[in-house]
Amino acid sequence: MARNRLWLSTLLLAVLLSVPATTAPAAEEASAAVVTRVRIYPKADQAKLLKGTRVTGSVTSATNDFVELAKLKDAPADNAWAEVPVDAKGEVYRFVKIETPPNSFGAVAEVEFYAGGKKLAGAGFGTQGSRDDNGNTFERALDGDTRTFFEGKAHDNQYVGIDLGEAAQVRPVAATPAGGPHGAPVAVELTSATPGAEIRYTLDGREPGRDAKVYAGPVAVGESAVLVAVARKPGLARSVTLVAPYRIGAAAAGGAGRYATFHVGNSLTDTLDGWLKPVMESAGYTHAFYRFTIPGAPTDWLWAHPGQGFGESRYREAFLIRAPLTDVFTQPFEGHNRSVANEAEHSARFFAAAREHSPDVQPWLYSQWPVRSGTGNWAEAKWRKEEAPAGVRPSGGDYAVGCENHLRYFEAVRERINKTWKGKPVLIVPTARAMAEAKRAVEAGAVPGLSDSGDFYSDDLHLSPRGRWFVANVVAACVGRASPEGRTAVLNSGLTEPQAAALRKVAWDVVSGYECAGLKKQ
Repeated sequence: MARNRLWLSTLLLAVLLSVPATTAPAAEEASAAVVTRVRIYPKADQAKLLKGTRVTGSVTSATNDFVELAKLKDAPADNAWAEVPVDAKGEVYRFVKIETPPNSFGAVAEVEFYAGGKKLAGAGFGTQGSRDDNGNTFERALDGDTRTFFEGKAHDNQYVGIDLGEAAQVRPVAATPAGGPHGAPVAVELTSATPGAEIRYTLDGREPGRDAKVYAGPVAVGESAVLVAVARKPGLARSVTLVAPYRIGAAAAGGAGRYATFHVGNSLTDTLDGWLKPVMESAGYTHAFYRFTIPGAPTDWLWAHPGQGFGESRYREAFLIRAPLTDVFTQPFEGHNRSVANEAEHSARFFAAAREHSPDVQPWLYSQWPVRSGTGNWAEAKWRKEEAPAGVRPSGGDYAVGCENHLRYFEAVRERINKTWKGKPVLIVPTARAMAEAKRAVEAGAVPGLSDSGDFYSDDLHLSPRGRWFVANVVAACVGRASPEGRTAVLNSGLTEPQAAALRKVAWDVVSGYECAGLKKQ
């Protein structure tokens, strides 16, 4: 490490002496391309359908990363222009559009985008097709004729907008050397082809805001990191985001007792944050814990929103720089009641992305548990009829039944993935069953000094330190393929050693007796 620091210091000194000092570009007048208002003319006699129409903008593309700029709060008048004021906070967006509400089919005769008194021009884009293939495509809303109209093929998710073009946007940031595996520390040069553009960057995978570090010379990358950079210049849309992962040095060697786990989910996955690593290390394992979580998010949302949330949010890049991973987890979430097919598809996407750089990675579904009352969509078996397995009945408030219903859902997801999955078969962490068995043990007096299983919860769904410690032991038993009995420390769980001993036994009895955890022979 000392040699790396000396090498970096020498390299940077040589490079910096050859790089002229730069300063932030001087402030300029606000851009003529900043959208300040939008005019919308509804389809004849359909104005009421446009209440709630959103004005959105993006710097990425005509389909991704749009942010809301304004909203039409009230229904506009029929046969008249409706004007929507826009406060874009001085930001230029290359792609601007209107998104019409559900059940509207679009219903727009004409839309115009303005910067002050100037009508903006650009290449049109919008939802493809037309209702009943009648030819009323999005181009009709941009033809300058209020007698024609756009009516989309579907009743929801209709939009129409314009692309201001490359000249309205700062050119992308380029990194030299490019991201990827590097045997030694590197000094990364960042450039943009737009003269006078200011580049800001981060090394933790976060989107660089206006308070991020300004690039003034080569960036020293001495250990694995995800470099993210954007370039800005007054009067132009900021550049698209550069995301460059750098893995420094050889990939970590695996071996018995060494684990690197990556966890994708929401606040229930965060149950393990700060607990799984110390629990596993107290048992004598070497453990690296990584996570990507967005509170309340289902798996498809997580897949579609890299760079948001917490932890290693640039998950594709993290899968490279943290390789080799031993285990990767997803956590289908009951809160959105996604279909089995949807959860299987997006969990499999995460597994495949991890396997690109860690071919021997073990994929897991981390099963959630129901609320204290044992109710909820999955607990009550409110699945799609064609996906519900035979014999599943609503819990009726029975906590144990609710937990088993949760597990049935995860088993259905697992079965669907494994039909086509090419890697190691997907396994399940039986957290739901473990929670039910812990509750049963407490109520039976088998956990000395504990009489209320509600002590495992901090609210109706999330867990207290006692519950988090217990769940971490369940996961550790799955990953380590061994009992936590007599091995894991109590830590700061608030449990006594006799209580912890009883709960370790519960954890191991559940894991070792559950076929889908990979330990019990089927």
